[in-house]
Amino acid sequence: MIQKLKSEFLKEFNEAPDLITRAPGRINLIGEHTDYNLGLVFPAAIDKSMYFAFKTNGTNSCRLCAYDKNEKVTIELDKLDADLLWAKYCVGVIQEVFALGISLEGFDCLFMSDIPIGAGVSSSAALECGFVMGLNTLSNSNLDKWEMAKIGNRAENNYLGIQSGILDQFSSIFGLKNKAMLMDCASQDFTYHDVNIDPYTLVLINTNVKHSHLSSGYNDRPSECRAALKIAQQQFSKINSLSDLNKLQLETIKTKLSETLYKRTLFVIEENARVLLFKNALKEKNYNALGQLLYESHEGLETLYEVSCKELNILVTLSRKELSIKGARMMGGGFGGCTLNLIEIKNKEKIIESMCEAYFNKTGITAIPYYIHIGQGAELL
Repeated sequence: MIQKLKSEFLKEFNEAPDLITRAPGRINLIGEHTDYNLGLVFPAAIDKSMYFAFKTNGTNSCRLCAYDKNEKVTIELDKLDADLLWAKYCVGVIQEVFALGISLEGFDCLFMSDIPIGAGVSSSAALECGFVMGLNTLSNSNLDKWEMAKIGNRAENNYLGIQSGILDQFSSIFGLKNKAMLMDCASQDFTYHDVNIDPYTLVLINTNVKHSHLSSGYNDRPSECRAALKIAQQQFSKINSLSDLNKLQLETIKTKLSETLYKRTLFVIEENARVLLFKNALKEKNYNALGQLLYESHEGLETLYEVSCKELNILVTLSRKELSIKGARMMGGGFGGCTLNLIEIKNKEKIIESMCEAYFNKTGITAIPYYIHIGQGAELL
């Protein structure tokens, strides 16, 4: 991939790049939609990445080339704007870099990826993190990992209007090979945990239902959670997020919440509890418990948080029929994307192939499996 990146950069800009960065996609083992509720998450980087080549060009322009899309844009540093969605992420990052008082010269950038797009493994965060890491080096800014992760997150919040939390950027930047990270999103304290689940492995199955956080109901959920929090704080003034509530407290304010806001809050409380149970089951190699927690998470995402969809539910239902699969759930923002499956390594391809065939028979859509491994976080190569 790196040789191809260098070759295409040379072909596009007639010069060799000055530097190369890489940023991975991510999975989230459990703890979905809890990040912007300042709760617990349990993500990991994966061995699918986006690769970037950069070189300063002596102008005031940024020439950007998305190789896989065969699309190019030129952005003026004194007039930041873009029409293409991928370029908007880049503009958002540049704006946040400028907001820190960092100066940039014009540069050329070409990037390519083996991360599946629209599959819920956060290719967008890989784009932000690999891009900001390159800008950090070009400008000799010495930003630390947290600062770069937050720039990517603020780019989504402030420029694209996506009300996301820090989960995706954190995972891409801080990931370690064969390690998952349990983070408290309120304090941003985190710990690494071994993911040694042999004789099982994790497989993603892409529903091939494309989703966008800008057009799905994704942004409704943070708004609903803020509305629920406002009501809860009238009764419990010291809480800062829905993750600070417990079930007993929730029941005392149930009559003040609409059915929708009650369900959203109940999911957040239960999902945070599942993260801690998952950590313990992972340490104990209790695969039955891990699988059950995945199924419970999906049920909550489907019925309480209501971010699943018919196709995701079909794949999870199909997984329940396979003895080799201990558990499965939808992963990511929802409304499409992938399921995460805890499956026995033995005969995994045959079983997944059978599931995909059954899925096609029910939906007419071809599902795509991804046999991923937990990989290293973003780096300057």
